[in-house]
Amino acid sequence: MGYTNFQNSEEMPEGAEYKKLDTLESWDDTDRKITQMGYMGWRPSFLECFNKPAVFTSVFALGNFFMVMSYGILSMIIPTLESVFNLNSKQTGVILMANDISGTVAALIIANYCSARKTRWIGIGMIIVVIATIIPASATWFAEYPQPRNTEVGINQTIITENDSYGVCNETRSENGIDQSEGYAVRNHKYYWMFVFGALLQGLGAAPPGIAGATFMDEIFTQKQFGVAISLLYVVSFLGYPISMLAGAVFLQIYVTFDPPEGVTLQSKEWVGAWWMGMFFPAIAVFLLSFIVLLYPRQMPAAKKVLEDKVRRGITTVLEKKQELGRSLKEITVDMLPAFKRLMKNKALSCLIVGDVFLFLQVGAYSFYPKIYAMIFRLDSKSVGSILGISNIIGFGVGLIAGGLLMRWKEWHPKTLQLIYSVLTMAAVPFSLGMLLYCPANTYAGVDLPYSEILNSSQLSTPSLTGECNSDCACTTAFYQPVCDGNMTYFSPCHAGCMDVEIQDGQVISYLNCMCTLSERTTPGQCDGGCTTTMWISLTLTTLGTIIRFSGFAAHAYIYQRIVNEVDRTFTQGIRSSIVRALGTLPAPLIFGWVIDKFCLVWRVSEDGTTGNCWVYDVDRLLLWFTLLQAAMRTVSGGFYFLCWWIFPDETIVPVKLVGDDLDYKIQADENEKDHGNGTANGHGNGTANGTEMELTMAISNYKIIPAMNS
Repeated sequence: MGYTNFQNSEEMPEGAEYKKLDTLESWDDTDRKITQMGYMGWRPSFLECFNKPAVFTSVFALGNFFMVMSYGILSMIIPTLESVFNLNSKQTGVILMANDISGTVAALIIANYCSARKTRWIGIGMIIVVIATIIPASATWFAEYPQPRNTEVGINQTIITENDSYGVCNETRSENGIDQSEGYAVRNHKYYWMFVFGALLQGLGAAPPGIAGATFMDEIFTQKQFGVAISLLYVVSFLGYPISMLAGAVFLQIYVTFDPPEGVTLQSKEWVGAWWMGMFFPAIAVFLLSFIVLLYPRQMPAAKKVLEDKVRRGITTVLEKKQELGRSLKEITVDMLPAFKRLMKNKALSCLIVGDVFLFLQVGAYSFYPKIYAMIFRLDSKSVGSILGISNIIGFGVGLIAGGLLMRWKEWHPKTLQLIYSVLTMAAVPFSLGMLLYCPANTYAGVDLPYSEILNSSQLSTPSLTGECNSDCACTTAFYQPVCDGNMTYFSPCHAGCMDVEIQDGQVISYLNCMCTLSERTTPGQCDGGCTTTMWISLTLTTLGTIIRFSGFAAHAYIYQRIVNEVDRTFTQGIRSSIVRALGTLPAPLIFGWVIDKFCLVWRVSEDGTTGNCWVYDVDRLLLWFTLLQAAMRTVSGGFYFLCWWIFPDETIVPVKLVGDDLDYKIQADENEKDHGNGTANGHGNGTANGTEMELTMAISNYKIIPAMNS
C-alpha cells in the first residue's frame, strides 16, 4: 500500500523518535481463555475442530440470516398488522423507526466496549434480539380476530342475513347495526405498543453483531480472504430478507389460529394470515445459534497469521493488538472521548458516513415495497412475496458474490476501492426509476367517478363511496373487499349494491343483483389491467440495480476497516451505526410513510370515527414522489462517496496514542524537521516525507506502523 518501512535505526531520518515494540514471537497463543472455545473454565479440546474462521463465519452468517428474517418479515405482514391492529402507515413507520432509536444509542455506547470481547457481545446481542422478536409475536395471544357474522339469535348478538357474512348489501343493517366483529381492530390497537417496545429492544440487540461482526472477521481473515468471507456473510444475511417474503407469503395462507371459523376462506374479508409465525420460528433459530457464538474465544488461533500479514503490510503491531484485547473497562471509558474527537477530524470518514446516511434514508423505502408492488401490479400477498423474494435473491446474491470476487482478484488500495464503490452507487441510480413502469391505476367507483355517471344518470353529483344506489346498505370502510364488474372496481360488494352471492365448493364465484353496476354482476378482486409484461420489465430493471449496488458492498465494508487506525475500527462502526441510524434509517420510515399516506383517497373509518389504515391511493402521484425521492437520495449518497474518494489520502499513516497506555505510539519527526525540512527525509533508506504532514513508519517487526486517516 505504499508504506515506508525502516529496518533499523540507522535508516531513520534525523529527529525521528522510536520505541522497540513486541515482535510476533511474543504473541502468546497458549492462554486457553483467549484462544480456545468454551465457557469460563470449561474448554474441551474437541471444540477446537470448530475453532476456525470458516466455521465461525458460517454460524454467524446463519444467525444474521434469521435475525434479518425476523425483522424483514415486518415488511411482508405490514398490511395484515394495519388491518388487525388498526394502524396507519405513520404508525407502522414508528414501529420501524423504534428499532433505530434504540440502535442509535446502543451503537455509540456499546461500540468501544465491544473491541475487547467481540464474540461475547455478539452472542448477548443475539439473545436480546430473540426476546425482542417474541414480544410482538406474543400479541397474537391477546388480540381479537374477526369472526363471521352470526346467523342465529343469541345474547348480545344481532340478527343478520346469511349473505351478509360475505359483505354484500343488507338493508336490515341500517336498523340492526354493524356486526360487532368490525370493531375488533379498534380494540386491538392497544397492543400496538408491544410492537414498538419489541422494536426498541431489537435495535438494542442488533447493535453488537452489526458493530463487532465485520471487525472480528477482519481479525481472522487476510485482505483477499476478507472480501470473499464478508461477501458470503452478506449473501447469507441479506437472503434473510427475500426468504422472509417467501415465508411470509406461505404463513399468510395459514389462518392465524390454525382453525378458521366456519365459512371463512382465503377470499373472505375476515381472513387473517398467521403473521406471527414469521417472527416466532426465526427467533428460535437465533436463540440456538447464540449459544454457539458464545463458545468462541476472544481471539481465534487463525488471528496470529492475519496479524502477521497486517504487521508485514504496516497496518498494526502485536503490542497494539494486545493493548486492544486487554484494555479494562476503565481504560476503554477514558479513551472514548479522545477517540471520538480523533475520528471526527477524519474528513474522508465523515464524507463516507454522510453518504451512508443518504443511502439508508433511501433504504427505508424497502419496508413498503411489498405494499407498493401489491398495489401497482394488483398482486395478492403470496404472489408479491414470491416475486419480490426471487428478485431480491438474485439481486443480493449475484451482486454480493461479484463483489467478493472483485476483492479476491487483487489487493486493492482502499482509495481505489472507494472509487469503485462510488461509481457503482451512481450507476445503480437510473435503474431505480424502473418502479415508474406499472399497471394503469384502477378506476374506483365512488372515488374517481360518481355512481350517477356510471349508471348514466342525469343527476349530477361528486364522487362519494355512498350514493343513491347503496344508501340503504349501510356500507362500511372497516373492510376492503374489492370487486369488479368488468370495467370498474368497487370498494366492496356492499358498495356495489350487490344483494346476493354465488358460492361454489366454498369459494365465492360472483356477487349478483348489484344495484350500482350496469351488469348487475361482479367478481371478487380488482379489475385486471393485464400488464404482466410491464411488471417483469419493472422488476428486471430493479433487480439489475440491486446487482450493481450490492457489487460494492464487500469493498465498502473493507474501506471502513482501513479508513481508521486498527484500534479504532470497532468504535468507528459504532459511530457510523449511530449517525446512520439517527439521520438515515430512523426518519426514513416516517418520511416514506408520510409520502404514502399523503396520497390516500379512502381511509378505514371505524364506527366510533377512528381513522385507521388507508385502503385506496392515488397511485400515479404516489409512485412519482416515491420513486423520485429514492433516486434523489441515492444520487446525493453517490456524491458524498465521490467526495470521500477525492480527499482519501494516498498514504494512510498517522500516529495515535491510547489514553492510559504506558507506551507512546507516536512516531513522528521533530517539528523543526517538518517546518524546515520540506522533505529532507528523502534518501534515508526508503523514507519519504512531505513538508507539512511527515508521519513516519518503522520496521515491520520491531517498530510501530499505524495506518489511519485522522486528517
